[in-house]
Amino acid sequence: MKKYLSCIILIVLCIVCVAVFYVNANDFESSTPEGSTQGSSNGSYDDDNVNNAPLPTIDKTGTITSERLSDTNLRIEWAIFKLENDSKLYLSAEVYLDTPEQITNAGSGYISVNGVKEAFFTKTMIGTSNLLTSYSTVIEAKGNDVISFDAYLDITSYTQTGDKINGLHAIGTVLASEEYMKMASNASIDLELISKFPELPSGDEITALCMVLNYLKHDVDKCDLSDLYLSKGPAHYTDIFEANAGNPKDTYNSYGCMPPVIVNAANKYIGINGGSFLATDVSGYNVDMLYYEVSQGNPVIVWACEEFDSTPSVFRTLIIDGKATYLKSNVNTLVLIGYDLEKGTVTLANPSGNIFDIDMELFEKRFSEVGSYAVLIK
Repeated sequence: MKKYLSCIILIVLCIVCVAVFYVNANDFESSTPEGSTQGSSNGSYDDDNVNNAPLPTIDKTGTITSERLSDTNLRIEWAIFKLENDSKLYLSAEVYLDTPEQITNAGSGYISVNGVKEAFFTKTMIGTSNLLTSYSTVIEAKGNDVISFDAYLDITSYTQTGDKINGLHAIGTVLASEEYMKMASNASIDLELISKFPELPSGDEITALCMVLNYLKHDVDKCDLSDLYLSKGPAHYTDIFEANAGNPKDTYNSYGCMPPVIVNAANKYIGINGGSFLATDVSGYNVDMLYYEVSQGNPVIVWACEEFDSTPSVFRTLIIDGKATYLKSNVNTLVLIGYDLEKGTVTLANPSGNIFDIDMELFEKRFSEVGSYAVLIK
């Protein structure tokens, strides 16, 4: 996976924190930083204790970003440490605001790790990579620990079309488990490609689902799947998280749907036609969890880009029942069917009619910018 420079800096800083946790595990106290309502995990220590404490192993690092709705984004740089012969996991996170301009309208925010929330307050920020807050904590390891990172900033930002965004939210899930650390360096799934054309010109989501269901030995036609199992609504009046906005048979005036709609269509089909499979919304999962599923023979439906050389961008905002629905250009739903950690590539099946390899770092960037949306059926 991509190694981030900021994570390296974070790791160096956290070695001290980890040593503190180890020495003072039974006398753990939180101190309150300026502007916080709760404290980061910083114990007291002396130089001798730090020098004698076991050094942590760096099990995992990564980045979680807010969905790209404008040029201003929220970013979490996280790290998970482990000490040899220790039953604890040491977690660290830093929250950044990336913005191309001076921000004076940011207010309070929070960082939450596994539901434990720490608030912070921001000041005027200029340029990119503004560090908002740092956080560290320790938990008892259970073998298959699901770690959730969640950051929010109350800020007024704007999309490229001038629509206002009230708040930025970055959220993701990481599994700290040995089996995920030991997955194969490469994997590939032999999945039959199905093109959405010509019958479903805007039906990449339902066609991606059709590919996966057929891989799971369900003999289903993409048009039947769309006609009988996909919830639909009028293009300009439908929340894309509740139904497909428009009909996939329409070349224009159809804006697709998001994971909950595909999960419902999949489980409805399986419920009626039989089978032991279950569709799950795994949006926000760290990408190595998706790679692991591929290594186990499970293709993953992902939301990324049609043209990976360009970023996704909001072209229209619909207000439905008082809630904003952001419609983006350059978004495509694909099926993740392979990866190669040594080459740094992933393999994607595209409902537009091809299977291709792409740079892993670029895929992860676009996947994150769209919103880290994914569906798993197994």
